[in-house]
Amino acid sequence: MEKLEAFLNKFLGPIANWMSNNKFFSALSEAFMRTTPVTLGAALLLIIGNFPIPAWFNFVAESGLKVHFDAVIGGTINAISLFLVFNFAYVYAKNAKQNPLTAGLLALGSFLILMPQKIEVATLKETVTKFPSTAEVTNIESVEAYKTFFTGGTGLMVAILVGWLTAVLFVFLTKKNLVIRMPESVPTNVAESLSPTIISGIIFITFFIIRLLFAATPFESIFYFIYGLIQAPLQALTSSPLAIIVIFTIANLLWFFGIHPNMVYGVVMPMMMANGVANMNAASAGKPLPFLLMAVIGQVCGSGFGGQGGTYGLVISMFTAKSDRYKQLRKLAGPPVIFNVNEPLVFGAPLMLNPIFFLPMVLSPILMGSSAWLMVKLLSFTELNPLITLPWTTPAPILMGLQGGWKYLFIFLVALIINITLWFPFFKIADNKALAEEKELLSTLEG
Repeated sequence: MEKLEAFLNKFLGPIANWMSNNKFFSALSEAFMRTTPVTLGAALLLIIGNFPIPAWFNFVAESGLKVHFDAVIGGTINAISLFLVFNFAYVYAKNAKQNPLTAGLLALGSFLILMPQKIEVATLKETVTKFPSTAEVTNIESVEAYKTFFTGGTGLMVAILVGWLTAVLFVFLTKKNLVIRMPESVPTNVAESLSPTIISGIIFITFFIIRLLFAATPFESIFYFIYGLIQAPLQALTSSPLAIIVIFTIANLLWFFGIHPNMVYGVVMPMMMANGVANMNAASAGKPLPFLLMAVIGQVCGSGFGGQGGTYGLVISMFTAKSDRYKQLRKLAGPPVIFNVNEPLVFGAPLMLNPIFFLPMVLSPILMGSSAWLMVKLLSFTELNPLITLPWTTPAPILMGLQGGWKYLFIFLVALIINITLWFPFFKIADNKALAEEKELLSTLEG
C-alpha cells in the first residue's frame, strides 16, 4: 500500500500542488467548501423527510408535509448553482485584493441574465383525474419564473464559467481604474456602492450579448447548449450491463467536472424506469427478471451506494484520517452518506475538480459494476425481488438484504470491499497533504 501511495503521489502530487496554487482552481475549491453549511443543513432535513421507514414515509406524504420538505430541497440543493456562482466570484476577487461582495453580486446577476426566465404552462380542456390519460391542450401561457432545473446541480458548469469570467473582468477593470471616484465627504458605504457602476455595466452588457448569441442558436440558451452536448451521445445507449456501467461512469466523470449527473439520467432514466417496471411485472407473474443485471449494477454503481460517486468507501477510509480537516469532515458529512446524501461530502472535501479523487470517482462504477456482474453469474443470483420498494435514502445493505437475501448482501460486501480499496490510497494522499498544510500553518503561527 505504501508503494502504491508513493507511486500515486509521484504523479498526482505535482498536479494537486499546481491546482492548489492556480487562481482558478484554488478559488473554485474554496467556493465549493463555502457551500458546506447549506448542504449539511439540507442533508439533515432530507434524511428526516425521507427516513426509510414506510409508515413515516406514508405519513409525510399523506399529512401534506412532503411539500414543505421539498421546499427545503428547492431552497438549498436546487439552488446550489446560485450559491456557487456568488462564492466563486467572491473568493476570486478576495484573493485578488478587490471588493469581493460586489464581484459576487455581479456574478449572481450575470448568471440570472443568462438563465431562461419563462416557463410554459399548458391549459387543459378538462381536469385530468386518472393516469395515464389524454387531454386536449387549449392554451399555452408563459409564466415568468426561473427553473430549479438550472439553479440546482444542472447549472453548476454554467455557474463555474460565469463566476470565473465575472471575477476576472471585475478584477481587470478595477485595476484599470474604471471606477467612479467620489469626494471624500461622501460616506464610505455610498462611495463603495457607486464606484463600480461602469464596471457592472460592462459586465452585464457582456453577458447580455452572450445571451443574445445563444438565443440565435437552436439551443436558445447556454444552459440548453451544455445540456444538448451531453444528451446527444447518450441517446444511443441501451440497457445492456455494459451500457449501464458506461452510463454511471459518464455520470461520475461529469460530476467530477461540476456537471450534474441529472443531465445523463434525464436521457436514460425513462428507459431504465421502463425496464424496472418490466422487472416488477415479471416478478408479479413469477417469471425471471428480464433486466436483472441492470437492477443489480444500477444499485451498486448509482447513488444508492452512498450517494453519487459511491462514497461509502471514502467515508470508511476517513476513519484513518490524521488531519483535523478530514476528521471533522467525517463527523459532519459522514452520517448523511449512510442515507445516500453525500452533497456535504462532495462540496466539503471537495471531490469536484480535485485531481486526487479523479480516478476513484471515475473508476468506481467500472470496478464495482463489473464485480457485481461477475457475482451475479458466480452465485447464480436470480432471487431479486423488485416489488420491495423503499425510499432512496434507505442504506444499501438494508435495501439489498430485503430485496435479495444473503446473496445480494454478499454482492454488496464484495462491492464495498472494492469501493474501500479504491478510495483508500487516494484518500491517504489527500489526508497527508492536509496534515502537512496544517503543520505548516501551525509552525507559521508559532513562529
